[in-house]
Amino acid sequence: MKNGKDKPFYGYINFTKANIITIFLFIIGFLVLYLISFLVGLIIVCLAIYSLFSFIVSTLSINPTKSIDYSNMIKLIGDEKILDVGCGLGRSTIGIAKLVKTGKVIGVDIWDKLEVTGNSEERAYKNAQLENVRKNVEFQYGDVFDLKFKNKSFDVVICSGLITSFHKDSEKIKAMTEIFRVLKTNGIFLMREPVKKLKTLLILTPDIFLINLPTKNKWNRLLEKSGFIIIDYIPHRISGSFKMKKS
Repeated sequence: MKNGKDKPFYGYINFTKANIITIFLFIIGFLVLYLISFLVGLIIVCLAIYSLFSFIVSTLSINPTKSIDYSNMIKLIGDEKILDVGCGLGRSTIGIAKLVKTGKVIGVDIWDKLEVTGNSEERAYKNAQLENVRKNVEFQYGDVFDLKFKNKSFDVVICSGLITSFHKDSEKIKAMTEIFRVLKTNGIFLMREPVKKLKTLLILTPDIFLINLPTKNKWNRLLEKSGFIIIDYIPHRISGSFKMKKS
């Protein structure tokens, strides 16, 4: 039974690296402003303010106690074997586990606390217990580039907010190809990732928006290069859910 003090906690994105960049920009901006060029310094300071603003908006836009609802993305029989890659504290793992009565959902992650606040396997299990899906989930240490599963092991693979973190297209494709390997023929891959568009500018830091983030069309190209057939796309406020099939 959940109470007011005992709720699931799925964490916030930890923008430690972005915050360091923001502080650095403020310092450099003020130094340039006073010592070299007022205009250039002002531009750098404004960029730092924007980075800080985007961090605040990002934090406020996330409900840390709510799992992802997959009921409008996929219809399951209930006995499927599902893999969640980069599961973190189980926001996606637990969300899809609510649709599986007799199946199994395995979440894998390296639980990097620099990526998500309070990130740990123990906390993920506690969230599963609080959401009454503990018997259907299992968490393991795992790297998306080297998944410790046999070929064609899963009916469904899900991934949320992980592949964006890889700067190079070759890394994104490598991760997707490994997911393709462990997915069964005719299996479904659900990927929810930020998509570069105007609204995203208000949420994500400049580093993520300008360097990491593909447009919807580029995501499609990367997925197709990895072997997937795209069958559906659901837009969200700053992200998109891509539904793919392995033929």
